[in-house]
Amino acid sequence: MCKIRDIIIINKYKNMGDTIGRHSFIVLDDVNGEIQGMPYDMACNVLSSFKDEKQRRRKLSYPGNYPISVEDLDVPGGNQREGFVKADQLFYFKKDKISYKVIGSITEDAFNALVDFINNSTFDIIHITDNL
Repeated sequence: MCKIRDIIIINKYKNMGDTIGRHSFIVLDDVNGEIQGMPYDMACNVLSSFKDEKQRRRKLSYPGNYPISVEDLDVPGGNQREGFVKADQLFYFKKDKISYKVIGSITEDAFNALVDFINNSTFDIIHITDNL
């Protein structure tokens, strides 16, 4: 079971028709809802780590990417690297159609700052419903 602010690893998911292997996500919402006439019970953003400073600069040049520091995360045994959230991509899931594991959480302050960033954004949000 997961809840808002959890960091989860999803073993396999779809993104715009492509099947993608294991990746981490931040749970933004864990209640039942409906989008485009399809029911969902979880909404998430992708969470990725920076490989190096060059990638950090490149990824943060996109207006929809939001930086996350190591201090923002509580992931026991995690990789201890800075990262970013793809805040302009909102993934909708049916939990019974995916395999996932809770690996930690994002701090309440960092989560609230992320939500504020999304709510005050001027970029378009892509709603990804491939996993419903």
